[in-house]
Amino acid sequence: MLKSLLNSIYREFLNLIYNEKCLICSCAKTQNLLCKNCSKGVHYLSSFPQRFYKEIPIFCATLYKDSIKILIQKLKFLHKKHCSKALAEILFNYFEKLNLNKDYIIVYPPSNLDKIAYRGYNHTYLIAKEFSKLSNLNINTKLIKKIKHTKPQYKAKNRHKNIEGSFEINKKELALLKNKNILLIDDITTSGATLEEIINCFLKENFKNITCLVLSKAGC
Repeated sequence: MLKSLLNSIYREFLNLIYNEKCLICSCAKTQNLLCKNCSKGVHYLSSFPQRFYKEIPIFCATLYKDSIKILIQKLKFLHKKHCSKALAEILFNYFEKLNLNKDYIIVYPPSNLDKIAYRGYNHTYLIAKEFSKLSNLNINTKLIKKIKHTKPQYKAKNRHKNIEGSFEINKKELALLKNKNILLIDDITTSGATLEEIINCFLKENFKNITCLVLSKAGC
């Protein structure tokens, strides 16, 4: 009950900040971050893993199209950071349907430093941070390290080769989470290269308590 009440208060607070205007069409006929019409443009997927990688489940909440595509592109390319709140809410709505009943620690793929310098933020971190507020799950910003500069995945011809060797697990942080469950959050999956590379890093450290939760699924 308390969790539901806090989430309700949080949503009302967001409405006050953004004057109850839809983040996509800017109409004022809404009490949520998206109006009813734009909400119809969110295409949820089934509450089952879309696939497994080395026995690690990968859940994808929506299709990368229509309203989701607009919100992600505004967040990534137009510096509309408040879109992370709507995206986190959509992801959380999906997450609640999964009934996973585990006390997760949230992690996310870190970005290249030049991307962060250009945008001023890691867009996936913003989604994960807002998701953390909604779910009351802690987020760890030090567990996964980016150790190699990579091209944007949408520009890479061979995504798996492009991302290979890009990440490293902070062993000291992992030691503190030995008996915990990791919830790996990402914004988009296409080939699955980023998720697979991070999963491989965890498996090299003999850590298998991982669930992947992706906001959207795009076609290859």
